[in-house]
Amino acid sequence: MRERHIPQHVSRPPYPCWGLSFSSPVTDAKQIIKSFLEWRNDERWLLLGGPAAVSEKQLWTAWLGLATRHTNSNMRANSLDAEFMRLIAGTHQIRIGFQRAGLTDNDDTAWLIHLPKFSDHPIDEVAWPELDRVELDREADRLMCTLNAKLLPHAPIPHEKSVQRLELQVEDTLSVDIDSIHRSALAHIALADYN
Repeated sequence: MRERHIPQHVSRPPYPCWGLSFSSPVTDAKQIIKSFLEWRNDERWLLLGGPAAVSEKQLWTAWLGLATRHTNSNMRANSLDAEFMRLIAGTHQIRIGFQRAGLTDNDDTAWLIHLPKFSDHPIDEVAWPELDRVELDREADRLMCTLNAKLLPHAPIPHEKSVQRLELQVEDTLSVDIDSIHRSALAHIALADYN
């Protein structure tokens, strides 16, 4: 399988994601997810549990992996959202992907994620997708309202909860730093089909 490659000189746009804060910890994640699935427009919108989103680079890396698998018709999951979550979770098992990366009881934050459409360019000429941020923000706002959530004022950031939730392998478990969490999250995606 040939991986998609984007030249270094092409600047990466911000990933289309929105941090959500709930007024209290989630007590019925299944009900929230069921409601979300009914309200979303398509499978290109999904919810990640708060600790699962480590950085925009992690989200773009998972998106590139998803695009490659979709183009090569070798996704393990039957839907784009499930395959993306599986990659974020670093596993070949869909069920474990939902457990690690999905919204769960006691989460007080989540990430609303949009999966941009894939380019029609050949694999070696992939370009970053063009994003209509106004339309995406409008749809994200609508979904946030249906979830009764408030917008977090920051992009995804690595933290210790990410290590436990995603079962990341970090160099030094006594003094976990942001860089080691980030590196581990990226490696997690690359090894998803082997773990």
